[in-house]
Amino acid sequence: MIRLLDCADYNSNCLAKNQTVDANPDIAGIGVIVGFLTTTCITFLIAFAVLFLDRYYKILDFFQSFQKNKAHSTHEDNGPYWRSPGFWSRVLSKNLLAFSDTQLLTGLAIQFTAMLQHCKLSVYHFQVVTELAFLTTVTHLLTVITLQNYFVKNKWINLPRIFFMLGNLALLGYTSFVAYSYDLAGLDLSSSLACFYKGERPRFRAAFGGKWATLLIGAIGSHATIIAAMYFWDNDKIINGPGNWKWFLYKLFAFFRTWVIGPGYAIYGLYMGWYSLRKTHALGTASINIDGSEREWGFGQFLPVLLLALPLFAGWESFWGE
Repeated sequence: MIRLLDCADYNSNCLAKNQTVDANPDIAGIGVIVGFLTTTCITFLIAFAVLFLDRYYKILDFFQSFQKNKAHSTHEDNGPYWRSPGFWSRVLSKNLLAFSDTQLLTGLAIQFTAMLQHCKLSVYHFQVVTELAFLTTVTHLLTVITLQNYFVKNKWINLPRIFFMLGNLALLGYTSFVAYSYDLAGLDLSSSLACFYKGERPRFRAAFGGKWATLLIGAIGSHATIIAAMYFWDNDKIINGPGNWKWFLYKLFAFFRTWVIGPGYAIYGLYMGWYSLRKTHALGTASINIDGSEREWGFGQFLPVLLLALPLFAGWESFWGE
């Protein structure tokens, strides 16, 4: 792996600071960043809408329990089927899955591009790649938490999707190590990434702190628990066997994962993603000098935004299909 990422043949000034960096709209262009941010925000809203719809009648019963004149709730929808919570839950669930798949592929694509061009990129652009990939983990985590029952019930159908999610996480684990520990190697954001690979690389123990540790523990840990529930736990015995300690732990952790880990990681990821990406040349004022423009709209910038239409088409089709 180290040989593969060797940049010995590249001549870079590794001692210079505050250099001017060439624009790279394929990685940090306005369309690319807007596409990732928009997908994550839409996924966030859809995920919590589905969680609410799936628990609509339980929430209704909870509030009705405080009424003086308690009416017996039959949970019957007298209106058209398309106005029922179950209908919209199924439609939005398919939409959520489509958004997750779209960002899964774009997240892998941008990380593979960065790895292939690692000797040509600046630390600044490599960090942008990491922040975008970080947003994909928010989308995937919200998806697997919200649609856990679907993933557990159809575990073999979802095996390719899980495989690509794990690949995306593995890449992010490495790219984030580089992006968050460049300063330990004596570099700044304007430095060439080739200097990181040519010099003395930081030790993992020194780098394991702050944002990198949060990413590893939050993203990888949460995904791992869902995958364990899919392929290693006997869910039928646990879920259908109330009263034993396994059932209690399962329910406790499911609540903690759904209402603490999921929302906490999503809010943290969105905040940190926006906080970092607003300092790019595409969305604001870059923290380094950029030669060229990353704000111009071209084919490479319209494409990531137009890809947002694919999940919407899936939602439209599922609406009429239901």
